[in-house]
Amino acid sequence: MKAKLLIATIVAAAFVSVGAMAAMMPPFGSGDDVSYAKSLWQKMEAKGLNSTPANLYMGGPPHGKVREVLEATIDGKRVIVKRNYRGKDLTVAKVAANRAKYLASVTVMQKRKGFDPEDADWFWVKYAPDGTIMKNKKKMSLAGKVAKGKPIGCIACHAGAPGGNFVFRDSGNTSGLGATVFVK
Repeated sequence: MKAKLLIATIVAAAFVSVGAMAAMMPPFGSGDDVSYAKSLWQKMEAKGLNSTPANLYMGGPPHGKVREVLEATIDGKRVIVKRNYRGKDLTVAKVAANRAKYLASVTVMQKRKGFDPEDADWFWVKYAPDGTIMKNKKKMSLAGKVAKGKPIGCIACHAGAPGGNFVFRDSGNTSGLGATVFVK
C-alpha cells in the first residue's frame, strides 16, 4: 500500500513539474517552430516568393524604411511576405536599383488553422536575407507566436490592424500604398 502511494505521489509530482515547465516555455522559438519555419522558407523559395519583385514603398519601424509585400498560398494556407530594406539615406529608387544590397530581413505571416485562435491563427517568423531564422536579444528564434502577450512585437502591433484580422494591407486597405503583389 505504501509503495502504491509513493508511486502515485511521484507520478503526480512529475505531471506538476512537466506542466510548470511547459508554462515557463516561451510561446515562440521552440524546435517545432524553427523546423516549421525552415520548411516554410524552402516552400517560399520554390514558389518564387523570395525572388519575385513587388511594389516598393516607404515605411518605418520596426520593419524597414523601404518595404515590399507579396502574398501567396502555400499548402492551402495564406502567406504574407514582407521584405524589409534598411540603409543610410535609403529611397525607393536606391532599393529598386539594388534590392540585395539593402535587404535587411524578410518577415512572414502564415495562417495556420488552430495555431493561435486568440490571435487570428497567424504563425510569425523573421528571416535574415539568406533564410536563416533571426533571433532576439535573448537568443530566441523569432518563429511561432512571436512576442505573444508582450506589449510590443508582431502580435501586439498587428492586433491593431483594421478589420481585426492582423493584416494592415488587406482587402484594398493599403493606406495609399502600392498594391500587394499576389504570387500564384
